[in-house]
Amino acid sequence: MGRRDAEGRTDVEKFRKNIGKQEFKGRSKKKTLSIRDKAQSKRSTGKTVQVIVLYLLAILALLVSLYFLFYVIYSSNKGEQTSH
Repeated sequence: MGRRDAEGRTDVEKFRKNIGKQEFKGRSKKKTLSIRDKAQSKRSTGKTVQVIVLYLLAILALLVSLYFLFYVIYSSNKGEQTSH
């Protein structure tokens, strides 16, 4: 730790600072906000698609279960009618 205090910043800290400067070089606040909004909209559309697919699967499961229920009821009624 004494060496670090004597030199000031380490090479790694200088490197990280330079990367940070290059990353934000030439960006205005409007551009940064537009990039952030675009990223948020991409995230929200992904969740929206997942919710829509989930609802469609739930409706499909409900329809399949109703179809199976009516099939069982119809087949049991048909069997009773032929036995009489």
